[in-house]
Amino acid sequence: MNTLDFLRANEHKSSEDFVAMAQYVKDNWAWLKYSYAIAIKVRRRMQELGMTQKQLAEALGCSQQHVSVLLNGKVNMTLETLAKLENALQFDLIGASLESFDKESSMSFLNDSFEKIPESGLNTRSLVDGYKPRKKKGPKGKNR
Repeated sequence: MNTLDFLRANEHKSSEDFVAMAQYVKDNWAWLKYSYAIAIKVRRRMQELGMTQKQLAEALGCSQQHVSVLLNGKVNMTLETLAKLENALQFDLIGASLESFDKESSMSFLNDSFEKIPESGLNTRSLVDGYKPRKKKGPKGKNR
């Protein structure tokens, strides 16, 4: 029996499961890509710390099963969950740029249009990881 025959003999008989999963990923890719990336970062950090899922669950105040689901990368996590993960693992998930975002600068951020934050000299654009300004386009899509 060659490899192709083996694969045909052992292939999953129902393509419906595959098609349904592919459609789910396609429909939810906007947030799934972040969930997968977060799950990878959390797993790496757990490995660095030598932490088990059970230990992380205790630190988060949830069940080990819930941690397993989070680490699967298919959960639309809340900001609260992300903050708990950061605290439990003592590392930065969202981006170090948010650490400098205090109450005073947040009020300025809400009122400005990408201007400098008073007294800090920071540009609000620099607070967003990976921010790339869009090219301004004139009439009919031409660059100005």
